[in-house]
Amino acid sequence: MTRTRAILAATSIAAAAVLLVAGCDGDEAAKPSPEPTATSAGPESSPSPSPTATVAAPERPQALDDDGPAGAEAAAVYFLELDDYIMKTGDTAEWEAMSQKSCEYCANRLDQANEIAERGDVFSGGEAEVRVTHTYAQDQATGLWPLDVTVSEAPTTITDSNGKQLFEQGATRSESRVEVSQKNGRWVIVNVAEKPGS
Repeated sequence: MTRTRAILAATSIAAAAVLLVAGCDGDEAAKPSPEPTATSAGPESSPSPSPTATVAAPERPQALDDDGPAGAEAAAVYFLELDDYIMKTGDTAEWEAMSQKSCEYCANRLDQANEIAERGDVFSGGEAEVRVTHTYAQDQATGLWPLDVTVSEAPTTITDSNGKQLFEQGATRSESRVEVSQKNGRWVIVNVAEKPGS
């Protein structure tokens, strides 16, 4: 299963589990949540990190200051390594700053992190090892820099504040195509999708 499919499946399953736990009394079926919408980048829309969180953010690579292929690669790796951090802490400021408004993947993961934080759920595991496998030439017309990456992700669980398990996923390995660009001198993620042909 690809990382994108695994993430979408995990998001759907986690959302369903949350709805079942939160919305069911008796035999009533939970209603699906509406499709997520992209949010504007800004720290004011980020929930506060949990006071008990001791998770360190990934170190910002110096290569992010490079406006060539090294910077594009660093941006893709750093962004995907932020995923478990935002899920565990609710600190989404850097994720939002690096997310292009049109990035559906970015918005879906942001919605998931916000929901976990708002409910007081606990996200465990999910640490990612990201490796760039191919960097394509920059598209001169759009400014996009496509990259292929392999993501190996540790097993993941989500539990509610009482310790009840809402979601579990084993270790995954996936291949994705990440498109990055620069906006106002900063790297932004334009899209993360399944690698074509994988």
